[in-house]
Amino acid sequence: MHTHISAGGATPTGLSYKPLSFTELIFTLGLALCLLLWPGMSAAKKNSTTVEPDHLKTVSEQFFDEQKLASLLVQVRINGEPVFSHAQGQAMPNVPATTDGHFRNGAVAIAYMAATLLQLAEQGLINLDTPIIKWLPHLPYADKVTPRMLSNMTSGYPDYVADAEFIEAFYDDPFRNWTNAERINISIDTTRVFEPGKNWDYSHAGYVILAEVMEAATKKPLKQLIQENILEPLNLKQTLSIDTPYIPDPVIHAYSAERGIYEDATFWNPSWTLPEGAVQVTTIDDMARSFDTLVGKTGFLSEPMRRQMIAPTLVGFGAPLEGCRSCHTMSRNFYYGLGVFMSRDWVFQSPLFGGYSSMVATLPADRSPTGERITIAVATTAQEEAFTDWTEDLQNLADSLTRLIAVEIVPDNGLAPSRHGSE
Repeated sequence: MHTHISAGGATPTGLSYKPLSFTELIFTLGLALCLLLWPGMSAAKKNSTTVEPDHLKTVSEQFFDEQKLASLLVQVRINGEPVFSHAQGQAMPNVPATTDGHFRNGAVAIAYMAATLLQLAEQGLINLDTPIIKWLPHLPYADKVTPRMLSNMTSGYPDYVADAEFIEAFYDDPFRNWTNAERINISIDTTRVFEPGKNWDYSHAGYVILAEVMEAATKKPLKQLIQENILEPLNLKQTLSIDTPYIPDPVIHAYSAERGIYEDATFWNPSWTLPEGAVQVTTIDDMARSFDTLVGKTGFLSEPMRRQMIAPTLVGFGAPLEGCRSCHTMSRNFYYGLGVFMSRDWVFQSPLFGGYSSMVATLPADRSPTGERITIAVATTAQEEAFTDWTEDLQNLADSLTRLIAVEIVPDNGLAPSRHGSE
């Protein structure tokens, strides 16, 4: 029963019925269906990334066999939780590789340096756009170069790793210790090919100089800065800054034929790779978890700082240049932020040196079609048969497998097939 409202008050009208039109019926049924399915639709959007561990295991094992790997470590995380972990091969002859094995993380520590720099900037200790003459008054071009340029590889300081005499010296004695000063001197003694801020060139020297800036600005050694700002807050107990060849047990041994003979390269001195205090060893879990936290979401870094780190600012910047090994025009398939590479929507680092190759890549939540952040970490070592010529530029096999896994997990939003294509 319902009532009819009139000027005179509420008058009972008894039961009444008016048939719905066809249009009204369809609308009503559609509305009811939407209301019924809405919670599930929301849940599907938030949790629709499908990971099939058995399939990823098959993909990993097939890659291991085809690429003639010596060891393989893999971890996949969805929203910070491990959903797939895999270890295969040998850490050394007759010793199986395990997921807790330690290996050198190389340029992943560059991301840690950049994140530390951003925190120092937020604390007011460093201005990213102040010329570094404030801290290194005697360095050439210090009046034009800024911490931001050092961090995004546009400073123009030549890379000592491209220097022929340095390469010869390293291979003559891979156990030699290299100081920051030695490597900076090689860089500034090399002819500069572009002015600060005018092109992009991958430069280890730039990050060695950045370390000197960070130490001068804070009066603290880089090792302490990374420890206080990254390793301790993230509880990275298996990631250690060690400037010597030492690696704690269990060790994933690396092998290389770069010097003309296939040999154990595990304990080659890594001091040449990065600034003192940023040369590190890690595990697959620490590498995946740290990168996932740094770039995958806001929280550890503030939103303004994280956005600076991964912004596509350099897309379209740079150009090929004679005498510059890695100068090129950045595209959305391959560009650089602050201490990290990017490919389309993914953020990554992919070190390759001394028989070790690894990659860690994150699809941040705010770039993911499902709203979930996805992180893939891979570390490999290779058998002698993996490469026909070890003296050429070697393929980073961890990079290749990471891209395969990304396509398996997010078919429509993977990394670009190669680094240097254009869309």
